[in-house]
Amino acid sequence: MSSINFLGAASGLPLDQLVSTFVDVERKTKMARIEKTKSTLNASLSGVGQLRSALSGFLDAAKKLSGESLKARVVTLTQPEEGKTFIQATAKNTASAATFDIKVNQLAKGSRLESADGEFADANAVVSNTAGEMTFEAGDKSFTVAVTAGMTLNELRLKINDSADNFGVNANILNVGGAIGTKLVLTSNITGAGNDLVVSNNNAELDTLSTVPTGATPGLSLAAVAQDAVIELDGIAISSRTNTFENAVQDISITVLNETPTGKNAQLQVATDKKAAEDNIQNFIKSYNALVDQVGSLTRNRIMGADGTVTLESGALSGDSLPRNILNQIRSIFGGAVDGAPEQLNSLYSMGITLNKSGKLEISTSTEFNSETGKMRFDKALNENYDDISKLFGGENGLVKQLDSLVTEYTKSGGLIANRQENLQSRLRENTKASDAASRYIVSFEDSLRKRYAALDTLLGQMQRQQANVTAALASLPGFVVKKST
Repeated sequence: MSSINFLGAASGLPLDQLVSTFVDVERKTKMARIEKTKSTLNASLSGVGQLRSALSGFLDAAKKLSGESLKARVVTLTQPEEGKTFIQATAKNTASAATFDIKVNQLAKGSRLESADGEFADANAVVSNTAGEMTFEAGDKSFTVAVTAGMTLNELRLKINDSADNFGVNANILNVGGAIGTKLVLTSNITGAGNDLVVSNNNAELDTLSTVPTGATPGLSLAAVAQDAVIELDGIAISSRTNTFENAVQDISITVLNETPTGKNAQLQVATDKKAAEDNIQNFIKSYNALVDQVGSLTRNRIMGADGTVTLESGALSGDSLPRNILNQIRSIFGGAVDGAPEQLNSLYSMGITLNKSGKLEISTSTEFNSETGKMRFDKALNENYDDISKLFGGENGLVKQLDSLVTEYTKSGGLIANRQENLQSRLRENTKASDAASRYIVSFEDSLRKRYAALDTLLGQMQRQQANVTAALASLPGFVVKKST
Protein backbone atom coordinates (compact mmCIF):
# COMPACT_ATOMS: atom_id res chain seq x y z
CA MET A 1 0.00 0.00 0.00
CA SER A 2 1.16 3.54 -0.76
CA SER A 3 1.80 6.00 2.03
CA ILE A 4 -0.43 8.52 0.12
CA ASN A 5 -3.84 8.39 1.83
CA PHE A 6 -7.07 10.35 1.96
CA LEU A 7 -7.40 10.79 -1.78
CA GLY A 8 -9.93 13.50 -2.63
CA ALA A 9 -9.05 15.69 0.34
CA ALA A 10 -7.94 18.46 -1.98
CA SER A 11 -10.64 18.14 -4.67
CA GLY A 12 -13.48 16.85 -2.50
CA LEU A 13 -14.11 14.02 -4.99
CA PRO A 14 -14.43 10.32 -3.89
CA LEU A 15 -11.10 9.37 -5.44
CA ASP A 16 -10.11 6.94 -2.66
CA GLN A 17 -13.28 4.92 -3.25
CA LEU A 18 -12.68 5.03 -7.01
CA VAL A 19 -9.14 3.65 -6.60
CA SER A 20 -10.36 0.92 -4.23
CA THR A 21 -12.98 -0.11 -6.78
CA PHE A 22 -10.40 -0.31 -9.58
CA VAL A 23 -8.04 -2.34 -7.34
CA ASP A 24 -10.82 -4.75 -6.29
CA VAL A 25 -11.81 -5.34 -9.91
CA GLU A 26 -8.17 -5.96 -10.87
CA ARG A 27 -7.62 -8.27 -7.87
CA LYS A 28 -10.73 -10.34 -8.62
CA THR A 29 -9.79 -10.57 -12.30
CA LYS A 30 -6.25 -11.71 -11.54
CA MET A 31 -6.97 -13.97 -8.55
CA ALA A 32 -10.16 -15.69 -9.73
CA ARG A 33 -8.33 -17.85 -12.27
CA ILE A 34 -5.52 -18.59 -9.79
CA GLU A 35 -7.96 -19.59 -7.02
CA LYS A 36 -9.97 -21.74 -9.41
CA THR A 37 -6.80 -23.54 -10.50
CA LYS A 38 -5.77 -24.00 -6.87
CA SER A 39 -9.17 -25.41 -5.95
CA THR A 40 -9.07 -27.84 -8.89
CA LEU A 41 -5.52 -28.96 -8.07
CA ASN A 42 -6.33 -29.48 -4.37
CA ALA A 43 -9.43 -31.49 -5.25
CA SER A 44 -7.40 -33.64 -7.66
CA LEU A 45 -4.64 -34.15 -5.08
CA SER A 46 -7.20 -35.19 -2.47
CA GLY A 47 -8.89 -37.50 -4.97
CA VAL A 48 -5.62 -39.18 -5.94
CA GLY A 49 -4.82 -39.65 -2.24
CA GLN A 50 -8.23 -41.25 -1.66
CA LEU A 51 -7.70 -43.53 -4.65
CA ARG A 52 -4.27 -44.59 -3.36
CA SER A 53 -5.70 -45.29 0.10
CA ALA A 54 -8.61 -47.31 -1.33
CA LEU A 55 -6.23 -49.39 -3.46
CA SER A 56 -3.98 -50.06 -0.46
CA GLY A 57 -6.98 -51.15 1.62
CA PHE A 58 -8.13 -53.48 -1.14
CA LEU A 59 -4.64 -54.99 -1.47
CA ASP A 60 -4.41 -55.53 2.30
CA ALA A 61 -7.67 -57.50 2.19
CA ALA A 62 -6.39 -59.50 -0.78
CA LYS A 63 -3.12 -60.39 1.00
CA LYS A 64 -5.09 -62.09 3.76
CA LEU A 65 -5.89 -64.71 1.13
CA SER A 66 -2.25 -65.35 0.27
CA GLY A 67 0.08 -68.20 1.19
CA GLU A 68 -0.96 -70.37 4.10
CA SER A 69 -3.72 -68.10 5.42
CA LEU A 70 -6.40 -70.09 3.58
CA LYS A 71 -5.13 -73.45 4.82
CA ALA A 72 -5.46 -72.87 8.54
CA ARG A 73 -6.52 -75.71 10.78
CA VAL A 74 -8.77 -75.54 13.81
CA VAL A 75 -7.71 -77.61 16.82
CA THR A 76 -10.46 -78.58 19.27
CA LEU A 77 -9.50 -80.19 22.58
CA THR A 78 -11.84 -81.99 24.97
CA GLN A 79 -10.32 -82.32 28.43
CA PRO A 80 -11.36 -85.31 30.60
CA GLU A 81 -12.28 -83.01 33.50
CA GLU A 82 -13.55 -79.43 33.59
CA GLY A 83 -11.31 -76.76 35.07
CA LYS A 84 -8.07 -78.62 34.46
CA THR A 85 -5.85 -78.77 31.38
CA PHE A 86 -4.37 -82.17 30.56
CA ILE A 87 -3.18 -81.61 26.96
CA GLN A 88 -2.50 -78.75 24.60
CA ALA A 89 -2.01 -78.99 20.82
CA THR A 90 -1.30 -77.02 17.68
CA ALA A 91 -1.56 -78.10 14.04
CA LYS A 92 0.28 -76.94 10.94
CA ASN A 93 -1.68 -76.00 7.85
CA THR A 94 -0.58 -79.28 6.28
CA ALA A 95 -2.13 -81.44 9.03
CA SER A 96 -4.89 -83.80 7.97
CA ALA A 97 -8.36 -83.51 9.47
CA ALA A 98 -8.83 -86.22 12.09
CA THR A 99 -9.96 -87.04 15.65
CA PHE A 100 -7.78 -88.80 18.24
CA ASP A 101 -8.33 -90.27 21.71
CA ILE A 102 -5.37 -89.47 24.01
CA LYS A 103 -4.48 -91.08 27.34
CA VAL A 104 -1.58 -89.54 29.32
CA ASN A 105 0.11 -92.35 31.27
CA GLN A 106 3.23 -90.53 32.45
CA LEU A 107 4.80 -87.06 32.35
CA ALA A 108 8.45 -86.52 31.47
CA LYS A 109 10.53 -85.67 34.54
CA GLY A 110 14.09 -84.82 35.42
CA SER A 111 16.18 -86.67 38.01
CA ARG A 112 16.72 -85.89 41.70
CA LEU A 113 19.88 -86.42 43.79
CA GLU A 114 20.22 -86.34 47.59
CA SER A 115 23.24 -86.30 49.92
CA ALA A 116 23.54 -89.05 52.55
CA ASP A 117 21.75 -88.83 55.89
CA GLY A 118 23.90 -87.40 58.70
CA GLU A 119 26.62 -86.19 56.34
CA PHE A 120 26.15 -82.53 57.26
CA ALA A 121 25.11 -81.11 60.62
CA ASP A 122 23.81 -77.81 59.17
CA ALA A 123 23.99 -75.46 56.19
CA ASN A 124 27.22 -73.93 57.47
CA ALA A 125 29.10 -77.21 57.38
CA VAL A 126 32.32 -77.06 55.34
CA VAL A 127 32.16 -79.23 52.21
CA SER A 128 35.92 -79.24 51.50
CA ASN A 129 39.06 -77.95 53.18
CA THR A 130 40.84 -77.74 49.82
CA ALA A 131 39.86 -76.21 46.50
CA GLY A 132 38.44 -78.27 43.67
CA GLU A 133 35.84 -78.42 40.91
CA MET A 134 32.42 -80.08 40.57
CA THR A 135 30.97 -80.90 37.13
CA PHE A 136 27.24 -81.35 36.54
CA GLU A 137 26.04 -83.31 33.50
CA ALA A 138 22.63 -84.39 32.14
CA GLY A 139 22.04 -85.50 28.58
CA ASP A 140 24.31 -83.40 26.38
CA LYS A 141 24.43 -80.46 28.83
CA SER A 142 27.15 -79.72 31.40
CA PHE A 143 28.66 -76.96 33.53
CA THR A 144 31.41 -76.72 36.17
CA VAL A 145 31.49 -74.96 39.55
CA ALA A 146 34.73 -73.99 41.34
CA VAL A 147 34.76 -74.94 45.02
CA THR A 148 37.02 -72.85 47.23
CA ALA A 149 38.77 -74.13 50.35
CA GLY A 150 36.48 -73.83 53.38
CA MET A 151 33.30 -73.32 51.32
CA THR A 152 30.13 -74.11 53.26
CA LEU A 153 27.19 -76.17 52.06
CA ASN A 154 24.99 -73.06 51.74
CA GLU A 155 27.71 -71.20 49.81
CA LEU A 156 27.92 -74.14 47.41
CA ARG A 157 24.13 -74.09 46.97
CA LEU A 158 24.26 -70.43 46.00
CA LYS A 159 27.26 -70.99 43.70
CA ILE A 160 25.44 -73.76 41.80
CA ASN A 161 22.21 -71.81 41.40
CA ASP A 162 23.99 -68.62 40.33
CA SER A 163 26.26 -70.24 37.73
CA ALA A 164 25.87 -68.52 34.36
CA ASP A 165 26.28 -71.87 32.58
CA ASN A 166 23.70 -73.70 34.70
CA PHE A 167 21.43 -75.61 32.27
CA GLY A 168 18.65 -76.25 34.77
CA VAL A 169 20.02 -77.74 37.98
CA ASN A 170 18.38 -76.45 41.16
CA ALA A 171 20.21 -76.87 44.47
CA ASN A 172 18.23 -76.83 47.73
CA ILE A 173 19.04 -77.52 51.37
CA LEU A 174 16.70 -79.49 53.62
CA ASN A 175 17.31 -78.84 57.32
CA VAL A 176 15.73 -82.04 58.72
CA GLY A 177 17.61 -82.24 62.01
CA GLY A 178 18.12 -85.28 64.22
CA ALA A 179 20.08 -88.18 62.83
CA ILE A 180 19.41 -87.04 59.26
CA GLY A 181 20.81 -83.57 59.80
CA THR A 182 21.01 -81.33 56.73
CA LYS A 183 20.72 -82.66 53.17
CA LEU A 184 21.69 -81.16 49.80
CA VAL A 185 19.05 -81.90 47.16
CA LEU A 186 19.77 -81.43 43.44
CA THR A 187 17.01 -81.54 40.81
CA SER A 188 17.51 -81.41 37.05
CA ASN A 189 14.99 -80.19 34.46
CA ILE A 190 16.58 -82.34 31.73
CA THR A 191 13.87 -84.94 31.19
CA GLY A 192 13.86 -88.29 29.40
CA ALA A 193 14.99 -91.80 30.29
CA GLY A 194 18.79 -92.05 30.54
CA ASN A 195 19.24 -88.32 31.19
CA ASP A 196 19.91 -88.62 34.94
CA LEU A 197 22.00 -85.89 36.54
CA VAL A 198 25.63 -86.93 37.06
CA VAL A 199 27.98 -85.04 39.42
CA SER A 200 31.75 -85.61 39.30
CA ASN A 201 34.76 -83.87 40.85
CA ASN A 202 38.55 -83.57 40.80
CA ASN A 203 38.98 -83.58 44.57
CA ALA A 204 38.21 -86.65 46.69
CA GLU A 205 36.99 -84.37 49.53
CA LEU A 206 34.00 -83.59 47.27
CA ASP A 207 32.96 -87.25 46.88
CA THR A 208 30.26 -86.71 49.52
CA LEU A 209 28.52 -84.42 46.97
CA SER A 210 29.14 -86.48 43.84
CA THR A 211 27.67 -89.48 42.02
CA VAL A 212 31.00 -90.26 40.36
CA PRO A 213 33.72 -90.22 43.07
CA THR A 214 37.37 -89.44 42.65
CA GLY A 215 38.05 -91.75 45.61
CA ALA A 216 36.12 -94.85 46.58
CA THR A 217 32.52 -94.01 47.49
CA PRO A 218 30.01 -91.52 46.08
CA GLY A 219 27.97 -89.51 48.57
CA LEU A 220 25.01 -88.49 46.35
CA SER A 221 22.31 -91.06 45.63
CA LEU A 222 19.67 -91.09 42.89
CA ALA A 223 16.34 -90.45 44.62
CA ALA A 224 14.32 -90.16 41.38
CA VAL A 225 15.35 -91.12 37.86
CA ALA A 226 14.68 -89.03 34.75
CA GLN A 227 11.79 -90.42 32.72
CA ASP A 228 10.01 -90.09 29.38
CA ALA A 229 6.49 -88.85 28.86
CA VAL A 230 4.20 -91.69 27.74
CA ILE A 231 0.82 -91.36 26.04
CA GLU A 232 -1.55 -93.70 24.27
CA LEU A 233 -2.81 -92.29 20.97
CA ASP A 234 -5.89 -94.26 19.95
CA GLY A 235 -4.47 -97.11 22.04
CA ILE A 236 -0.97 -96.91 20.56
CA ALA A 237 1.75 -96.17 23.17
CA ILE A 238 4.17 -93.36 22.26
CA SER A 239 6.99 -91.93 24.37
CA SER A 240 8.87 -88.63 24.29
CA ARG A 241 11.94 -87.38 26.19
CA THR A 242 9.99 -84.16 26.86
CA ASN A 243 6.34 -83.41 27.56
CA THR A 244 5.92 -82.27 23.96
CA PHE A 245 5.23 -84.82 21.22
CA GLU A 246 6.25 -83.34 17.87
CA ASN A 247 4.75 -85.15 14.90
CA ALA A 248 3.47 -88.10 16.90
CA VAL A 249 0.66 -87.30 14.51
CA GLN A 250 2.25 -85.78 11.42
CA ASP A 251 2.28 -81.95 11.52
CA ILE A 252 0.62 -81.85 14.95
CA SER A 253 2.35 -80.86 18.21
CA ILE A 254 0.89 -82.25 21.46
CA THR A 255 1.99 -81.06 24.91
CA VAL A 256 0.96 -83.03 28.02
CA LEU A 257 0.50 -81.25 31.35
CA ASN A 258 -1.17 -83.81 33.60
CA GLU A 259 -1.81 -87.55 33.68
CA THR A 260 -5.37 -88.33 32.64
CA PRO A 261 -7.70 -89.95 35.21
CA THR A 262 -8.32 -93.67 34.97
CA GLY A 263 -11.04 -94.36 32.40
CA LYS A 264 -11.14 -90.74 31.24
CA ASN A 265 -9.18 -89.72 28.18
CA ALA A 266 -8.68 -86.44 26.36
CA GLN A 267 -9.77 -85.92 22.76
CA LEU A 268 -8.04 -84.01 19.96
CA GLN A 269 -9.87 -82.95 16.80
CA VAL A 270 -8.25 -81.26 13.82
CA ALA A 271 -10.44 -79.68 11.13
CA THR A 272 -10.12 -77.18 8.29
CA ASP A 273 -10.93 -73.60 9.29
CA LYS A 274 -13.67 -72.98 6.74
CA LYS A 275 -15.21 -70.13 8.72
CA ALA A 276 -11.98 -68.11 8.72
CA ALA A 277 -11.52 -68.75 4.99
CA GLU A 278 -15.09 -67.67 4.22
CA ASP A 279 -14.73 -64.51 6.34
CA ASN A 280 -11.48 -63.53 4.59
CA ILE A 281 -13.03 -64.07 1.15
CA GLN A 282 -16.12 -62.06 2.09
CA ASN A 283 -13.87 -59.23 3.36
CA PHE A 284 -11.97 -59.37 0.07
CA ILE A 285 -15.26 -58.97 -1.84
CA LYS A 286 -16.40 -56.09 0.40
CA SER A 287 -13.07 -54.33 0.03
CA TYR A 288 -13.17 -54.54 -3.76
CA ASN A 289 -16.77 -53.29 -3.85
CA ALA A 290 -15.75 -50.38 -1.60
CA LEU A 291 -13.02 -49.59 -4.13
CA VAL A 292 -15.60 -49.59 -6.93
CA ASP A 293 -17.80 -47.18 -4.94
CA GLN A 294 -14.81 -44.93 -4.24
CA VAL A 295 -13.85 -44.79 -7.90
CA GLY A 296 -17.47 -44.08 -8.85
CA SER A 297 -17.62 -41.19 -6.39
CA LEU A 298 -14.27 -39.75 -7.53
CA THR A 299 -15.08 -39.91 -11.27
CA ARG A 300 -18.79 -38.98 -11.34
CA ASN A 301 -19.92 -36.14 -13.60
CA ARG A 302 -21.80 -33.10 -12.39
CA ILE A 303 -25.57 -33.50 -12.42
CA MET A 304 -27.82 -30.57 -13.38
CA GLY A 305 -31.44 -30.19 -12.39
CA ALA A 306 -34.29 -29.29 -14.77
CA ASP A 307 -33.98 -25.65 -13.71
CA GLY A 308 -30.31 -25.58 -14.62
CA THR A 309 -29.01 -25.67 -11.04
CA VAL A 310 -26.35 -28.15 -9.92
CA THR A 311 -27.87 -31.01 -7.92
CA LEU A 312 -24.64 -33.01 -7.52
CA GLU A 313 -21.11 -31.73 -7.96
CA SER A 314 -18.64 -33.68 -10.07
CA GLY A 315 -16.08 -35.94 -8.40
CA ALA A 316 -12.53 -34.86 -7.64
CA LEU A 317 -11.20 -36.98 -10.54
CA SER A 318 -14.03 -36.40 -13.01
CA GLY A 319 -12.70 -36.86 -16.51
CA ASP A 320 -9.53 -38.57 -15.25
CA SER A 321 -9.07 -41.97 -16.93
CA LEU A 322 -6.61 -43.31 -14.33
CA PRO A 323 -9.10 -44.73 -11.77
CA ARG A 324 -11.22 -46.59 -14.33
CA ASN A 325 -8.13 -47.89 -16.12
CA ILE A 326 -7.02 -49.43 -12.81
CA LEU A 327 -10.44 -51.02 -12.28
CA ASN A 328 -10.43 -52.42 -15.80
CA GLN A 329 -7.04 -54.07 -15.20
CA ILE A 330 -8.23 -55.57 -11.91
CA ARG A 331 -11.36 -56.92 -13.60
CA SER A 332 -9.18 -58.44 -16.29
CA ILE A 333 -7.34 -60.38 -13.57
CA PHE A 334 -10.66 -61.45 -12.04
CA GLY A 335 -11.83 -62.81 -15.37
CA GLY A 336 -8.76 -64.93 -16.12
CA ALA A 337 -7.80 -68.49 -15.19
CA VAL A 338 -4.93 -69.02 -12.75
CA ASP A 339 -2.04 -71.10 -14.05
CA GLY A 340 -1.10 -73.91 -11.69
CA ALA A 341 -4.47 -73.99 -9.91
CA PRO A 342 -6.58 -77.19 -10.17
CA GLU A 343 -8.83 -77.19 -13.21
CA GLN A 344 -11.98 -77.46 -11.11
CA LEU A 345 -10.98 -74.35 -9.12
CA ASN A 346 -8.82 -72.10 -11.29
CA SER A 347 -10.96 -68.93 -11.50
CA LEU A 348 -13.21 -66.74 -9.39
CA TYR A 349 -16.18 -68.02 -11.40
CA SER A 350 -15.41 -71.62 -10.46
CA MET A 351 -15.24 -70.39 -6.85
CA GLY A 352 -18.74 -68.95 -7.25
CA ILE A 353 -17.64 -65.30 -7.31
CA THR A 354 -18.78 -63.16 -10.27
CA LEU A 355 -19.08 -59.52 -11.31
CA ASN A 356 -22.64 -58.17 -11.33
CA LYS A 357 -24.12 -55.49 -13.59
CA SER A 358 -22.74 -52.76 -11.32
CA GLY A 359 -19.21 -54.11 -11.75
CA LYS A 360 -19.10 -55.39 -8.18
CA LEU A 361 -18.15 -58.85 -6.92
CA GLU A 362 -20.87 -61.09 -5.52
CA ILE A 363 -21.65 -64.67 -4.63
CA SER A 364 -24.94 -64.95 -6.47
CA THR A 365 -27.92 -67.00 -5.36
CA SER A 366 -29.71 -66.43 -8.67
CA THR A 367 -30.58 -69.30 -11.04
CA GLU A 368 -31.36 -66.91 -13.92
CA PHE A 369 -28.49 -68.14 -16.12
CA ASN A 370 -27.54 -71.45 -14.53
CA SER A 371 -29.20 -74.01 -12.28
CA GLU A 372 -26.02 -74.04 -10.17
CA THR A 373 -25.81 -70.76 -8.27
CA GLY A 374 -22.61 -69.01 -7.24
CA LYS A 375 -23.41 -69.86 -3.63
CA MET A 376 -23.57 -73.56 -4.55
CA ARG A 377 -20.14 -73.39 -6.20
CA PHE A 378 -18.75 -71.43 -3.25
CA ASP A 379 -19.99 -73.95 -0.66
CA LYS A 380 -18.75 -76.85 -2.78
CA ALA A 381 -15.26 -75.34 -2.95
CA LEU A 382 -15.14 -74.92 0.84
CA ASN A 383 -16.47 -78.39 1.56
CA GLU A 384 -14.81 -80.46 -1.17
CA ASN A 385 -11.77 -78.54 -2.40
CA TYR A 386 -10.73 -76.52 0.66
CA ASP A 387 -6.96 -76.76 0.21
CA ASP A 388 -7.24 -75.90 -3.50
CA ILE A 389 -8.67 -72.47 -2.63
CA SER A 390 -5.23 -71.37 -1.45
CA LYS A 391 -3.78 -72.28 -4.85
CA LEU A 392 -6.38 -70.09 -6.59
CA PHE A 393 -5.64 -67.07 -4.41
CA GLY A 394 -2.17 -67.62 -2.97
CA GLY A 395 -0.42 -69.85 -5.51
CA GLU A 396 2.72 -68.94 -7.42
CA ASN A 397 0.58 -67.34 -10.13
CA GLY A 398 -2.45 -66.82 -7.88
CA LEU A 399 -4.83 -63.90 -7.86
CA VAL A 400 -3.16 -62.26 -4.88
CA LYS A 401 0.28 -62.11 -6.53
CA GLN A 402 -1.24 -60.75 -9.72
CA LEU A 403 -3.16 -58.09 -7.80
CA ASP A 404 -0.13 -57.25 -5.67
CA SER A 405 2.03 -56.76 -8.75
CA LEU A 406 -0.59 -54.53 -10.41
CA VAL A 407 -1.68 -52.42 -7.45
CA THR A 408 1.83 -51.95 -6.05
CA GLU A 409 2.92 -50.50 -9.38
CA TYR A 410 0.45 -47.69 -8.72
CA THR A 411 0.70 -47.26 -4.94
CA LYS A 412 4.41 -47.75 -4.22
CA SER A 413 6.78 -44.88 -3.51
CA GLY A 414 7.80 -43.60 -6.93
CA GLY A 415 4.84 -45.41 -8.51
CA LEU A 416 2.33 -44.01 -10.97
CA ILE A 417 0.03 -42.49 -8.34
CA ALA A 418 2.95 -41.10 -6.33
CA ASN A 419 4.24 -39.46 -9.50
CA ARG A 420 0.78 -38.02 -10.15
CA GLN A 421 0.69 -36.63 -6.60
CA GLU A 422 4.14 -35.09 -7.00
CA ASN A 423 3.08 -33.49 -10.29
CA LEU A 424 -0.02 -31.98 -8.65
CA GLN A 425 2.00 -30.72 -5.69
CA SER A 426 4.50 -29.17 -8.10
CA ARG A 427 1.67 -27.40 -9.92
CA LEU A 428 0.29 -26.21 -6.58
CA ARG A 429 3.70 -24.74 -5.74
CA GLU A 430 3.73 -22.95 -9.09
CA ASN A 431 0.19 -21.76 -8.41
CA THR A 432 1.33 -20.35 -5.06
CA LYS A 433 4.15 -18.52 -6.82
CA ALA A 434 1.63 -17.13 -9.32
CA SER A 435 -0.59 -16.02 -6.41
CA ASP A 436 2.35 -14.30 -4.71
CA ALA A 437 3.29 -12.60 -7.99
CA ALA A 438 -0.31 -11.47 -8.50
CA SER A 439 -0.41 -10.06 -4.96
CA ARG A 440 2.79 -8.11 -5.62
CA TYR A 441 1.31 -6.83 -8.87
CA ILE A 442 -1.89 -5.67 -7.11
CA VAL A 443 0.19 -3.77 -4.53
CA SER A 444 2.18 -2.14 -7.34
CA PHE A 445 -1.00 -1.43 -9.33
CA GLU A 446 -2.68 0.24 -6.35
CA ASP A 447 0.41 2.26 -5.55
CA SER A 448 0.59 3.46 -9.16
CA LEU A 449 -3.11 4.40 -9.18
CA ARG A 450 -2.83 6.27 -5.91
CA LYS A 451 0.13 8.26 -7.17
CA ARG A 452 -1.70 9.22 -10.37
CA TYR A 453 -4.94 10.08 -8.61
CA ALA A 454 -3.04 11.97 -5.92
CA ALA A 455 -1.56 14.14 -8.66
CA LEU A 456 -5.03 14.57 -10.17
CA ASP A 457 -6.46 15.44 -6.75
CA THR A 458 -3.77 18.08 -6.27
CA LEU A 459 -4.40 19.52 -9.75
CA LEU A 460 -8.17 19.66 -9.27
CA GLY A 461 -7.70 21.28 -5.85
CA GLN A 462 -5.52 23.98 -7.42
CA MET A 463 -8.06 24.57 -10.20
CA GLN A 464 -10.87 24.83 -7.65
CA ARG A 465 -8.90 27.38 -5.63
CA GLN A 466 -8.13 29.37 -8.79
CA GLN A 467 -11.81 29.33 -9.73
CA ALA A 468 -12.72 30.52 -6.26
CA ASN A 469 -10.19 33.36 -6.50
CA VAL A 470 -11.48 34.42 -9.94
CA THR A 471 -15.06 34.32 -8.74
CA ALA A 472 -14.18 36.41 -5.70
CA ALA A 473 -12.33 38.95 -7.83
CA LEU A 474 -15.23 39.30 -10.26
CA ALA A 475 -17.70 39.67 -7.43
CA SER A 476 -15.74 42.66 -6.10
CA LEU A 477 -16.09 44.60 -9.38
CA PRO A 478 -18.74 47.43 -9.42
CA GLY A 479 -21.99 46.39 -11.06
CA PHE A 480 -20.90 42.76 -11.43
CA VAL A 481 -23.29 40.31 -10.03
CA VAL A 482 -22.65 36.62 -9.85
CA LYS A 483 -25.81 34.62 -10.20
CA LYS A 484 -25.95 31.57 -8.02
CA SER A 485 -27.48 28.56 -9.51
CA THR A 486 -30.60 27.41 -7.83
